[in-house]
Amino acid sequence: MTRWDRGLPRYGVGHRERVVRIREAAGKLPGPALCGAAYEGVGVAACAATGRAAAKRLLGGA
Repeated sequence: MTRWDRGLPRYGVGHRERVVRIREAAGKLPGPALCGAAYEGVGVAACAATGRAAAKRLLGGA
């Protein structure tokens, strides 16, 4: 196994709790849907998943 230092960014301590608070606040607003590497993962698959979830929310499916 190879570990690549600085290969992908790492979230700081408390990131998960901050994201929960941000999503709760944004969920109270009528329009925004948050997605991307700033929230639940920096890889392509994680970004695509947050994009799909945001689109679903905007279309009224979640």
